[in-house]
Amino acid sequence: MRFSIITPTYKRPQELARAVASVQAQTYKDWELIIVNDSPQDEGYAAFSAHINDSRIRYHIHRTNQGVNAARNTGLDHVSADSKWIIFLDDDDYFAPDALEIFAELITTHPSLQWFVTNRALKDGTPLTRANTSDKKYSYIWDYLILKRFRGDATHCIRTSLLHKLRFSRFIKQGEEWIFFYELALTNKMFYHDHNSTISGGYDHNGLNFRKRRLQQKLEDAGLLFTEGVQRGLWYHPTFFIYMLGRIIVTFYKAIRKKG
Repeated sequence: MRFSIITPTYKRPQELARAVASVQAQTYKDWELIIVNDSPQDEGYAAFSAHINDSRIRYHIHRTNQGVNAARNTGLDHVSADSKWIIFLDDDDYFAPDALEIFAELITTHPSLQWFVTNRALKDGTPLTRANTSDKKYSYIWDYLILKRFRGDATHCIRTSLLHKLRFSRFIKQGEEWIFFYELALTNKMFYHDHNSTISGGYDHNGLNFRKRRLQQKLEDAGLLFTEGVQRGLWYHPTFFIYMLGRIIVTFYKAIRKKG
C-alpha cells in the first residue's frame, strides 16, 4: 500500500528539510516523496539536493516559476505506477509521526472508501480542520463549499486511480485548490477522521500568514475560475453556479462592510 506524497516548494529550503525529515520519520515506511522545486534560481536548495540519499525521494525542478498549482500537477505527473494513495504536503508543513499509519489503518478498516481526510493543526495541537462528527462521510461540495458544515484546511489522502486526469487549476498560480476537489467530489465523498496528521507552519491563530487579496484580484480570480470551470465541463452542475455566485456576493458584502 504505497503512499505518494507530493510536496511543492518555493524559496523555503529550511522548511522543506523539516517536512522531508517528518516523512522519513513515519512509522509506516512504504512511501515515496515527490518534491517539485518551483524556485529554480534559489541557490539555497543546493545543499538540500546534494544530500538527498533516500531512494524513496525524487526531486524535480521547474525551469521557471509556475506557481504551486503547477508544481502539484507536476508531482501528479510523476507518481509511480505502483502508487495506491496520494497525499499533498506543503513545504512549510510537516507530518505527525503516525500520519501514514493512521491512514493505512483507515484504509484497511474501510476498504470501499477512496478519499480520507484528517486534520491540519497548529503546533499547539489546535485543529485547523473543524467538523461536527468524526468517522463520518462528508460532501466536499455541500458540507465544505456551500453550507460550511466542514471548515478549514485538511490533510487529504486520495486513491491514486481517481487522479489520473484530475489536476489543480491551470489558470491560477496560487491557491484555489477547491476546483480540484470539487471535480473529485462530483463522484466521491470524503471520510473524516479526527487526527492531527499535519502540523502547519503556514498558519497562526489569525489564519494564513500572508497578505490577503484585494477586491479586484478576488473578482479577477473568480472570472478565471468560472472560465476554467466551463472548460472542464463543470458549468452544467448547479452547485458550481451556486458556489460561484455565493462567493461573489460574499466578496462584495465584505468589501462594502470594510468601507463602511
